[in-house]
Amino acid sequence: MTRHIKRALALLTLLLIALPAWSMTLEEAKSSGAVGEQLNGYLGIVTTSPNADLKALVDDINNKRKAHYQSSAESASVTLEIFEQRMGQRLHERAAPGEYIQDANGQWRKK
Repeated sequence: MTRHIKRALALLTLLLIALPAWSMTLEEAKSSGAVGEQLNGYLGIVTTSPNADLKALVDDINNKRKAHYQSSAESASVTLEIFEQRMGQRLHERAAPGEYIQDANGQWRKK
């Protein structure tokens, strides 16, 4: 029985290690048109039927961006809102052709 438990634990460990590889990356999400850059410097979901993995990816990236923006805004002695706007402009400029960006009317368009 111990051998079976060891095998089961080994299999479980392998599955947990491989799990992140099954999730979508930011680059894949952008190139597939599932997400895009908003004017406020955060990712937005473009697709009308996002799955839980996509929502989790966007939430995780946006939380990390917000923490970074807050720290950078404090260092630059500007408000978070101003820093977010500046980053939104930069991310729009850096978006690759074919990726989605949000326009001033809140509509998604391909760059």
